[in-house]
Amino acid sequence: MTTRTTSKAVYAPKMTRTRRVNNRTLVIRAGAGETDGNVKFANNKAEFEAVSATAGAGLVAVQISTKTCGPCKVIYPTFVGLSNELPKVTFVKIMGDTDLESRALMKEWGVRVVPLFFLFRNGEKVGEWSGAKADVLRENVLAACNADEK
Repeated sequence: MTTRTTSKAVYAPKMTRTRRVNNRTLVIRAGAGETDGNVKFANNKAEFEAVSATAGAGLVAVQISTKTCGPCKVIYPTFVGLSNELPKVTFVKIMGDTDLESRALMKEWGVRVVPLFFLFRNGEKVGEWSGAKADVLRENVLAACNADEK
């Protein structure tokens, strides 16, 4: 008798899809793997303010996504990687289509395209860009970190 032990992997929320192709089940995973690193989640303004308050005068990097955004899922592992690489930076992910409060926040911030990234320092926005290019994400966050050190 053979006993199989399987470990259950934990994937980022809403990041696993299954699809039947030619009578085979494919599992498609786009996400950070087994962990979300140091990324915190906020779904409304109060949650975002609470998370950003813990950063104090430090840098806060925000990724705004939606459940159905493919490029958001592609760039998320890079966002998680940066959160592990830069522990002094607070990384926050906001899903802009989870409920009325998250939609209200997106409207207040003028979000028209996702993925959208913001950088905040001392509660003030110091950077904004959109797109799923990993090198641009890394460059912008590192540049803001270097500005902190000067």
